Amino acid sequence: MKINVRSEFRHFEGVLLGVFAWASAYRFFIVPAGLYNGGFTGISQIIRNTILYVSGQNFDLDFTGIIYWCLNIPLFILGKRNIGKMFILRTIIAVSIQSALMVFLPSPSKPIFSDLSLNCIVGGAMSGFGIGTILKSGGSSGGTDILGLYFVKKYPEYSVGRLSMTINIFVFAYAAVFFSYETAAYSLVFSLISSLVMDRTHSQNIRLAVFIVSKVPDLGRKLTQELTRGVTSWNGWGEFSGDGYQVHMIVLNKYELHRFRQILSEADPAAFSWVVSPSMVIGNFARRLDV
Repeated sequence: MKINVRSEFRHFEGVLLGVFAWASAYRFFIVPAGLYNGGFTGISQIIRNTILYVSGQNFDLDFTGIIYWCLNIPLFILGKRNIGKMFILRTIIAVSIQSALMVFLPSPSKPIFSDLSLNCIVGGAMSGFGIGTILKSGGSSGGTDILGLYFVKKYPEYSVGRLSMTINIFVFAYAAVFFSYETAAYSLVFSLISSLVMDRTHSQNIRLAVFIVSKVPDLGRKLTQELTRGVTSWNGWGEFSGDGYQVHMIVLNKYELHRFRQILSEADPAAFSWVVSPSMVIGNFARRLDV
């Protein structure tokens, strides 16, 4: 497979931006506020606390990032075999840099904002932007990102939300039992805001249905070839003009919309199209796991 160096450089730029945003959210907001993140980061925090409790030591260095990296090793292998080499390469780089920043990035001794709610809002938004940017750039921050993409590809009807929810319930229950209900509640708010911003940033998650009315007979075939998406076509006519047309329907994600516009502009500038955002897409819709 031939690699476009310039394109890959842009992808890695996005991955690095996302990694720095996420790690900053962890070190500047989660750590000083004593909160717990969801997913594998939360599990890493729990393992860290267990090691400290069993050993009776109090290390100056926060080694949560090291634990997080170790937990991702089997996921790297799983992803390489089932998702894609470039995706996993970007992910390994992202997780490695992210883990290092989680350990060595300076963290304030107290929360940046005196109001913990504000810390949750700003930190959660930064975290969600970081994860979404990494995913949009064709990588991931590891953990449930890899597991979720793997299960979605393997089992199209699988609910990634159920996996995340199960892990998060365990993490937040731990925070409630061993610390306080307030800690668990603020941690939950942080994760919810992060998820909302991530979904808006990661445009591959946003699906669109596009309808096109055109007189170009091979437009449907061209869209299929260029976007590698299925196109459904049928014959129609204009009631006012009586002219015959072809109507095409395609479902794609928001990330692909820009390329769709380019193809349509080149193939038939006079085509009429409209875009709708379906609340649900059921069936054999290929989720793009790499870019």
